[in-house]
Amino acid sequence: MNIINRVEALRQWMQTYDIGIFVVPTLDPHNSEYVPEYWKCRQWLTGFTGSAGTAVVTATEAFLWTDSRYWLQATEQLGATPFSLMREGEDTDISAWIAQRVNAEPTAKIGFAPDMMTPEVFTSLFASLGLPASQFVFGADPFTLLWDDRPALSMAPAEMMPENVAGRSAGDKLKDLTEWMLEHQTSRLFITELSEICWMLNLRGSDIPYNPFVIAFLEVNTSGPHRLFIHSAKVNAEVADYLKALHIDVFPYEEGLKLQLAALQEPVSESPVAAWRALKNHAEREGMRRAHVQDGVAMVKFIAWLKRSMAEGATEITEMEVDRRLTALRAEQPDFLGLSFETIAAYGPHGAIVHYEASPETDVRLENHGLLLLDSGGQYVCGTTDITRTIAFGDLTPEECRVYTLVLKGHLQLSHAVFPDGTTGLQLDTYARSAMWREGFDYGHGTGHGVGHRLGVHEGPLQIRKNLRACTTLPFHAGQTITDEPGIYIEGNFGVRIENLLLAVEGPVTPYGKFLKFDDLTLCPYDLKPVVLDMLTHQERQWINDYHAHVREVIMPLLDDAADRLWLDEATRPI
Repeated sequence: MNIINRVEALRQWMQTYDIGIFVVPTLDPHNSEYVPEYWKCRQWLTGFTGSAGTAVVTATEAFLWTDSRYWLQATEQLGATPFSLMREGEDTDISAWIAQRVNAEPTAKIGFAPDMMTPEVFTSLFASLGLPASQFVFGADPFTLLWDDRPALSMAPAEMMPENVAGRSAGDKLKDLTEWMLEHQTSRLFITELSEICWMLNLRGSDIPYNPFVIAFLEVNTSGPHRLFIHSAKVNAEVADYLKALHIDVFPYEEGLKLQLAALQEPVSESPVAAWRALKNHAEREGMRRAHVQDGVAMVKFIAWLKRSMAEGATEITEMEVDRRLTALRAEQPDFLGLSFETIAAYGPHGAIVHYEASPETDVRLENHGLLLLDSGGQYVCGTTDITRTIAFGDLTPEECRVYTLVLKGHLQLSHAVFPDGTTGLQLDTYARSAMWREGFDYGHGTGHGVGHRLGVHEGPLQIRKNLRACTTLPFHAGQTITDEPGIYIEGNFGVRIENLLLAVEGPVTPYGKFLKFDDLTLCPYDLKPVVLDMLTHQERQWINDYHAHVREVIMPLLDDAADRLWLDEATRPI
């Protein structure tokens, strides 16, 4: 069935339910960052393969909204389909467009697949319309009928994370949550976010790409057993006994979907779990440190190989080969489980595309000049990593060196910030941008995001951002992990980003209160080839030297190849 036939089949289905507007977000019931193949209905319907977008179909029209990252891709992929592209930020936004249609046809009903809508997205799309519940068709799903070869959901078994790795028992976490609920006069809390569920119950799985999550819903009750809604095939005897000991009854996953659907029509209680999860305990912190040691070994081996190969005149290394080689080196590490997100290996002009991902159509060969932006990470038994290094080859332009140095200065200033306990990411953001602001540069993405402990690499709610509306106000406390990743992107030319993962730790206590500082968890040298030394302060040079000495001390004993050790020694020599 081609795209045209799929849209026509959907329109015929809509008629049977008297639906005038059907909305298809890129979403699963848990608002996951990475959507399993089973729920990629928007992609199946439209043919657009980008990771973000919302489709809307009426009896006579079809539109796809997506952001600027995907405008070119969407234009190409939608060309032979009934869908017209709507550019988010330029064209009428989706809520305003729906409002216009409803105003023109007040009785038009709005439909969506019930398992591809969350209360948060439902509110963002429809709350401003002020429509009664009777105008929505909540329970009808066309894709189970129309998508003949729809991929199956993962039935991989849930796994228990040992308490010595998790650092705290699930029973203690549930006790804390029920006490919080009693204090806030909430008798029932329905949790849909998979990272929160896995963290609360010390469970992990393999149901979501790049994220070690188990697909489930969790209902916590202050009076009576809790309820976990999960496919029975995922619960073996050991996990069943474990859940029983936690006073958790197991119910079919589909029953949880019904509760999720009901939550669209009623207020949902706020959960404190995300903020608790962001605060790593001692075992989680140590696990993250161990994961970064292993990741550092892989990164050092990779950069040493790449630098040697390019210096020797290699001409066969492409962006996709960079991804394959680095992944293979990570896989040699004893605790490696998989990547934590799609590797961004962006050479030259591709580096200016913030979320570039190489494909056979875009893959280019590295040349012995310019910059490679490499953003990657891994999932390990003991933690999660996320690192960006911009790697230089051959001759560089003065602009490349100047921009690289400005980004490095911002990265260093943030990583060495000292600030009062309780400071927010909105206040810390200026550390990373001040040097480049003085030179007229800036970047559009956030400066830092939380990272989970063998959970999601992009973990809310902790952030460092300059945008007041986009930045959460969760305060910083010792034990939280945050990335430090400023960048500058010169469109059509090159991009620079440098990223470490930082752990907030206790700093000095003064008459003015308790202060915090950051520890670098990431262990990989910065490329000093592009650095303009005259642009660095004496303090910034010392920071680099201290960091490189630490990297050398930790990683050198773990390298078994003399050539790798030689490269690391040279890369970490004092400046």
